[in-house]
Amino acid sequence: MSESAIERLEKQLKQLLGESVPDQAVYNINAAMELAGILETQGFTFQLKDMCPKSLTETHWRATFLKEDAVFSAEAPQSSVAVCMAAADALSTHNIT
Repeated sequence: MSESAIERLEKQLKQLLGESVPDQAVYNINAAMELAGILETQGFTFQLKDMCPKSLTETHWRATFLKEDAVFSAEAPQSSVAVCMAAADALSTHNIT
């Protein structure tokens, strides 16, 4: 994901959650997991899956948020980016603030 796309994702999360967005969530998996926790308090279920579990050289992650019958999923080489992409999709669809 390009730097400008990551910056847009950060901006989108700030617009959706304001100051509640953990610092560096797009870059840091611990902060991204805090973001997932915020969505869980809003009724979402969260899953993070390693799509290349046996590879020693490749990484690819799928993050999924579920609420009612809706599924919001994103994939990326970096786990934190996948979490943030899926979170942004879920938040923009459900208009949670």
